[in-house]
Amino acid sequence: MLETPLAIENAGAIAAVPGIDALLVGTNDLTIEMGIPGQTGHARVAEAYEAVLAACSAHGIYPGLGGVYQRDLMARYVGMGFRLILAGNDLPFMMSAASDQSAFLRGLEPI
Repeated sequence: MLETPLAIENAGAIAAVPGIDALLVGTNDLTIEMGIPGQTGHARVAEAYEAVLAACSAHGIYPGLGGVYQRDLMARYVGMGFRLILAGNDLPFMMSAASDQSAFLRGLEPI
């Protein structure tokens, strides 16, 4: 998992390690380390992704990302070439389902 600018700089060397199957960018931590916390659509993030994609392509491994949950950004980054996507985590998924179910129940009329 690449979570710092230094890790991004060394993506090629990391990707070259025998047995490595994928490089996964931890985008939230990366933005914090870059001094742009939470700005997962920032141009500097896209530049870091390009470096990771190049390293993965050069070594025949899968590029992955986590920490990006906005659909427009996920679509953009999948379009760039990312294939291993952590599309969310369990707490927001459970909260979304619970909110949806509550809204449904609140909308029912008693008999």
